[in-house]
Amino acid sequence: MAPAFSISRFLPGDAPGVREIYPDFLTECSPLLRRGVLFVARQSGRVVGFTFVKWLRERCYYDREVTRYAEITEVHVRTGCGSRGIGTALVTRAVREARRYGYECVYVITDDFNAAARRVYEKCAFPPHNHVIRYRRSLRQPRRVTSSGRPRERRQSTRGPDRTSRA
Repeated sequence: MAPAFSISRFLPGDAPGVREIYPDFLTECSPLLRRGVLFVARQSGRVVGFTFVKWLRERCYYDREVTRYAEITEVHVRTGCGSRGIGTALVTRAVREARRYGYECVYVITDDFNAAARRVYEKCAFPPHNHVIRYRRSLRQPRRVTSSGRPRERRQSTRGPDRTSRA
């Protein structure tokens, strides 16, 4: 049986462990860290997961009656440490902290194909709130072929941000 893990707020000494899980998180998200709290799960002194919860005190654009809410924007568990309850415990801690500070609700977003994350959120009593539809329009042109079946040479475009000058 694996030793128990603990969860607490991020400490500077946790940075190397967070980087092992998500190398660019602290750099990419440093401006956001002032707007929320980063919780870290540790097992035998090693960082095994983390979650970031952002505090918002504004009208929620997708739930207009809510004006004070939290968003769990990141939940990461170290590879090989899944199915131990770490993600569930991290989300539970974030929800408990939001309740403690008087927030009205907590939101979390994930992709429909992320089954592990969806299991965690459902275990933590998050029902689906609304469904977002992502549209996609490809900007690639279909490859054209000659009558012999060979690909046609593509002409270099002189339009767009990478415009080249003509001599």
